[in-house]
Formats: sequence, structure tokens, C-alpha cells
Amino acid sequence: MATDLFPFKVLFCFEDTVKLIAEIKRTDIQTEDKSIVYKWLLIDKSSREVRQLTFLSMDQSEGEQIRNFAEGTLSWNAAAVDFNGKEMDRNEPDHMDTKWLEIIAGFLI
Repeated sequence: MATDLFPFKVLFCFEDTVKLIAEIKRTDIQTEDKSIVYKWLLIDKSSREVRQLTFLSMDQSEGEQIRNFAEGTLSWNAAAVDFNGKEMDRNEPDHMDTKWLEIIAGFLI
């Protein structure tokens, strides 16, 4: 799916049976303020409710990425993804299901 049909680009996408977490970059806004351009979103798959995660900090060391949010910690490396102690799967952003892209676009309006 071409994400260029939407006003954002998906940078990272992780999911399990109940939620999807994605980092997006707004492509419809021109500003130096990274907090406006970059968003980490959590989608509840059953209710389709979207919440923006409250970004606190990030770290990268020895192949592991860590993002700290007020809601918890997301970490991943080449072998595994974990959010608050629960295993998740990594998805290719370019192959994200259109329904989730549409839900994100609706949230951004």
C-alpha cells in the first residue's frame, strides 16, 4: 500500500492481537518542532480507538532501540519486539493494512 496517499509516512509499525503501535511522520506540516511532525500512536484493534503515546526519551545501543513513553517502554532489536513486557510483531510500514492507515488519517484531522 502506498502511504503517499495519506498525510503521513509510517516509520515503524508493531502489533499483537489487541493493539498496533506506529510511529508516523506528518508530511503535511512543515515545522522544525519534532513533537508536531513525529507521533507515536497506539491503536486498540477491537475499538479502533487511537491514542497518542506521550514520548519521553529514546535510546539506541548495540542494535537495540528503546522508546520510553509515559504509558510504558517499547524496545526492539533484530530478533524481538517488546512493549511493557508483552511480545509484539514487527510489520513492514509499506505493507500496513489500509484500514489502519485510514484510522490514523481520521485521527489526525
